[in-house]
Amino acid sequence: MEFQIKKIEFLKGLRLAQSIADRKSTMPMLANTLIRVTAPGNVLVAATDLNVSVSAELAAEKSTEGGITVGAKALHDIVGSLPGEILTLKKAENNWAEISSGKVNYRLVGMPDRDFPKIPDPIDIEFCDIDASTLRDMIDKTIFSVSNDETRFHLNGVFFESDGKTARMVSTDGHRLSKVECAMDGSPKLSAGIIIPKKGIVEVKRAIDSVSGSCQIAVKTPYIFVVTRGICLAVKLIDSQFPPYDQVIPSSNKNIVKVNRGLFLEALKRSQLMSSETRGIKLSASSAGIQITGDNPDIGEVSEEIEASFDGKPVSVGFNPRYVLDLLNQIPNDEICLELNGELDPVLIHPEGEDNYVGVVMPMRI
Repeated sequence: MEFQIKKIEFLKGLRLAQSIADRKSTMPMLANTLIRVTAPGNVLVAATDLNVSVSAELAAEKSTEGGITVGAKALHDIVGSLPGEILTLKKAENNWAEISSGKVNYRLVGMPDRDFPKIPDPIDIEFCDIDASTLRDMIDKTIFSVSNDETRFHLNGVFFESDGKTARMVSTDGHRLSKVECAMDGSPKLSAGIIIPKKGIVEVKRAIDSVSGSCQIAVKTPYIFVVTRGICLAVKLIDSQFPPYDQVIPSSNKNIVKVNRGLFLEALKRSQLMSSETRGIKLSASSAGIQITGDNPDIGEVSEEIEASFDGKPVSVGFNPRYVLDLLNQIPNDEICLELNGELDPVLIHPEGEDNYVGVVMPMRI
């Protein structure tokens, strides 16, 4: 096997491959990138950790058929460091890979391509065109509240629902929940929601990060496929039942606070200095506005008052400020709305006058 390829073209495939390859796996092959000339002028680059896979068909010149696998991160770093715009990769004896550009020559230890795991193939699957920026925004608005507790694997991903016209993403870690809903004509028509694992959704975001137009997605159990710019991602779905999130979202909170997002965000950042994972802050709302207080025996106290519009009876609630800050960072609106009920009831937060994006934060005893 031998081929010449533009450095920028090769890196297009290697960038995702090196982030997906599993260097911690007990299977050495999963730390490698597959490189295979499948036809004259066509090079396949692929990587997998058995749950998330990527494959890219790249244009090359002076190619001869064959394949090899080499360390994904080492190959990516080496290609990125080469001085020229064109490089040559050749498979030598005993599965060594020789990479050269100008006067620079590398030899990398490789492994035979026949031992590389099979990559999921989206052949005969109908894809849907959707707006990449909309998908990016939905991921940003939910990924921060995915649970990292591996014993609760049904919460280790983003729940995705779609009826062909509207798409919805929901995530929760048990302490907070975020839900976003967007018009998405042409989205897949799913009979039931699917759970996309966190690593998979991170790689989807990485793949579409700089795409200005549309991307293609398709769902065929047990995978969701995302295709953009000649790169195909296959993410194995979490086979579990997502909790009934609608039961968590309050629908009858009677005390409504409307406050400037910027003022509230900065006040929370200041109060966070007096909080910890086990000790939150307290928000008190009344006709006079809202007061934020924090008390940490090891550090000290903080108190701050903010102007706000309030409709309801005076109420106080404690919560972890980081959970609210994560949510506020995804709201571009100037005004936000907090819906409160009692000191032990969840807080509903959303842009003022809108309900397509909502966050729920569970209370803490203060």
